[in-house]
Amino acid sequence: MISPTYLCVRCLIDQATHAVELAVEDPAVRLALMEEILGLLQRDFPGKIPAELGTLIHRTIRGKTGTDPYAALKEKSNRIASEVAIPLREKGLTLRSAVCAAIAGNAIDFGVDGSRNALETLDDELRQGLAVDHFDRFRQEVEQVRTILYLTDNCGEVVFDLLLVEQLLKMGKEVIVSPKAEPILNDATVVDLEGLGFSGLVPIVPHTVASIGLPLKEAPAEFRKVWDRADLVIAKGMGHYETLYGIRTGVVFLLKAKCLPVAESLGVGVGGHVLTF
Repeated sequence: MISPTYLCVRCLIDQATHAVELAVEDPAVRLALMEEILGLLQRDFPGKIPAELGTLIHRTIRGKTGTDPYAALKEKSNRIASEVAIPLREKGLTLRSAVCAAIAGNAIDFGVDGSRNALETLDDELRQGLAVDHFDRFRQEVEQVRTILYLTDNCGEVVFDLLLVEQLLKMGKEVIVSPKAEPILNDATVVDLEGLGFSGLVPIVPHTVASIGLPLKEAPAEFRKVWDRADLVIAKGMGHYETLYGIRTGVVFLLKAKCLPVAESLGVGVGGHVLTF
């Protein structure tokens, strides 16, 4: 697990400010929310990891406003990612290229970039390769196992997750896809996966209500059964890395190291693509 550093304070406050601005327009309400969040950080920062602190912040915002601040951005992200993924699908993918595409999807802000910019960014991300490359072990593990649990991360990115899921299915694997049950940040929920091609292809079992990463103590019983019987878990994004690293064997993390604390923990530079156990 990743312990918070002073850099996490700035990141959490920036994240909170963005979410508050999306959620409400009234300056007085924005100020009141930020005051509450600053108090929360002052109280809880020493004893929690960044993902837990982010969860508290976003639950506070939603609890006070009753809105999903990222709803429009998530819809836009899925739409643009679906357009950008077409050339990859038409070209055909191997297991390795599908893994690299899934990690590259983690790197792109589809809610900000238009289709053309997102395609250029995807090309740039794919060219950089893997800073931590445990693909050979990953391939061996996949070949040996039967059941794979796939923990999704962001909207937009999930379109590229589907490309990897399809490759795993072609290899004869049983794949269970697990998004969030309820909104937090721009993470994909069960609803967000509708219309993307997952339904009818694989079982979808959500893993938490509204948490960054996966705090197992909050996971519903149905998910725990899947977690316990999965031979291999594919966990996307930094939130899952922060909350699950070292929890059990058979977990492979696919992510872009977007901040210095996470990058240093992995021994890579900021922005490095990682496939690690």
